[in-house]
Amino acid sequence: MAGVQSAARRQRRRKAIVRIATRQSGVLGRRQLYALGMTRWEVEAEVRAGRWKRLGSQCMLVGERGAQSDWWRALFEVGPSAVLDGVTALQAAGLRTIDFDLIQVAVPKSVTPHRCRGVRVYETRRYRAEDVLRDDIPRMNPATAAVHAALWARTHREAALFVVAAVQQGLVAVDDLAAAVLLVRRHARRKLLRGLVDDVMGGIESSAEREFAKLCRNRGWPPPTRQMMRQLPSGRVYFDVVWEQFRVVVEIDGIHHLDAAVAVKDALKQNAATLDGARVLRIPNWALRVDPEPFLDQVEAALIAGGWSR
Repeated sequence: MAGVQSAARRQRRRKAIVRIATRQSGVLGRRQLYALGMTRWEVEAEVRAGRWKRLGSQCMLVGERGAQSDWWRALFEVGPSAVLDGVTALQAAGLRTIDFDLIQVAVPKSVTPHRCRGVRVYETRRYRAEDVLRDDIPRMNPATAAVHAALWARTHREAALFVVAAVQQGLVAVDDLAAAVLLVRRHARRKLLRGLVDDVMGGIESSAEREFAKLCRNRGWPPPTRQMMRQLPSGRVYFDVVWEQFRVVVEIDGIHHLDAAVAVKDALKQNAATLDGARVLRIPNWALRVDPEPFLDQVEAALIAGGWSR
């Protein structure tokens, strides 16, 4: 009878392992296995038999490797309080088009994490339990992850890219992003983040154009006409910046320009200016904050081509 009961327990345990492995891309932590009743020697026996593969000191691959296997390995190896954060958390939320070599993981400042190959661990006071999502793989919510990705980015350009891409791709609501940015009290990129929030919230028409006007003055260019109205067959449109004499038009694009309806209006507006013989240049709003010079060089080249000289 005891043998039958023991076999039944092993069968239930095996089913539980398979169920968890399916949910975790084939990866289980040692703590999970021990909690299911396995002993250290039983775990090692599975490894020696070739049925399981040791991924580190704290986890095993017990099923088919999946798309999130490396993320689960990182969490188990770093420690029980670890969560995906930054770019990796955004990727887990569905971020596309951005490749990132390292897995970013956050832990509270009060713990001592274990280091893991291919994983960048951030011991941070910005770790808040209420920001962690645990419905799937443990990760920071997208708004918090976007802010952290920007704070940890190598350059201002990269920081802006992470934030703008997260909003563009519908992973982060603008209001949630604004709330997450308000939590940043001290950091060299605090001003940049607040400016990016203004951009994506639609305040860019005033702030970015004011910044562009200042850059024009610094370059010694003649003053342009701003917000020039023109009536097209499709309706009334406004061009952001126009040098009529030199037939140069500059459009400063905020994130709302990615909306399909806005994109159609933009295309009609640009085509009308092009048919009139103008050179139309477009500048992403965030580029004015992080790296405007290449775009300014293009504007100056257009002005010179149109007949302007110093």
